Amino acid sequence: MKKDLNKPYFAPMFFWLVVIGVLLLVYGMGPAEVPELIYLSVQPLSLLVVFAFFYYLCCWTLISVFPLGEVGWKKVDYLWLALASMALVSATQVVRVDWFQTDFHLAQSAESGLQRRVMADIDDLLAPEQCKSAPQRLEPQDAAQVASLCERFATLPRMADGRLSTLGVAQVEQALESLQGEYSSPLVSQWLERIGTDFSEQKRQREEVRRLHQLTQASQAEKTYSYCSPLLLVIALALRAAKVTGEVLLKAPRRRKLWLIVNRRVVLDGQGFARGARARLDEALRNWRVAQWGVVHLACDFIAPASPQDTQVPVGAGFYENEFHLANLAEFDSSEFVEWTASQSIDLLYLVGETDAGLIERVRRWGQESNVEVLIRERI
Repeated sequence: MKKDLNKPYFAPMFFWLVVIGVLLLVYGMGPAEVPELIYLSVQPLSLLVVFAFFYYLCCWTLISVFPLGEVGWKKVDYLWLALASMALVSATQVVRVDWFQTDFHLAQSAESGLQRRVMADIDDLLAPEQCKSAPQRLEPQDAAQVASLCERFATLPRMADGRLSTLGVAQVEQALESLQGEYSSPLVSQWLERIGTDFSEQKRQREEVRRLHQLTQASQAEKTYSYCSPLLLVIALALRAAKVTGEVLLKAPRRRKLWLIVNRRVVLDGQGFARGARARLDEALRNWRVAQWGVVHLACDFIAPASPQDTQVPVGAGFYENEFHLANLAEFDSSEFVEWTASQSIDLLYLVGETDAGLIERVRRWGQESNVEVLIRERI
């Protein structure tokens, strides 16, 4: 048996697949500032093309090739809901970035304020003017230790306006631990303690800024996942649309009209009118194809060939047409043809150009049992 490919779904699916291939080819060969696949994944037109392709793919797969019943379509809900949920998960990244953006800016401002305070506290003792006036302002013991500190940090890098540079602050921070036991002056000890507290608080604030910065930035995995989110959502919606189509067909199945061909040939009248009969056959074929009748082929090896005076016109099986095999009439009820027709909604079956009386009678009786109208024309 050759499986019915269901032309109403297969042809559009193949068409949209070709369109996707063309888009990939065009954007793959042309220059782009971002990767081509990422660019396509965020383009509305591309997403519409992908939606059309996956809609017909799901219809072809789940309605034609592997037809689902009512329970099967209910289970499809789990799949499309899972895909939609996976697509919407990436939205949490945007919410997280927006949520912590304000905290990040506030933490940056606090860090800048701490940096200014550290510079001011350092310059309270080590500014050039403070070092020059120390002998006049301070007790001799304090002045001597302050002078030692000023001499030690005389080369701290400063900016053009005289303020300490970031590098200068870092040098003081590195030397702070070694200064703790060298100076006994209460003034210098208090200054060292205050500076140490400033640096500890500044370090904590830097870690907080770093933590908030990570929360406001998308990781590489999150970026890659967000690129796939539009496609996941489109696939989920296409599957949902196919589910609606399938459930509608279950509730109101499409009625079909079939043309049954036996042994891939049609027997024409052999009484000297073969040319006229062939013209009528060609006209009938055109009319049936315009009306979108289905064609079913049944191979019956047990049927004797037509008489030499009759004309046999070969009718090849099309790409979308079903083919079945029947070994003998006794197996008709259990044949693949009968099993397949039981899953279809058939209004009319037309058996044309066949001369075997046994097969004609069996098909007619099957039509009565299956409530299918059977039209039989032995010759054309």
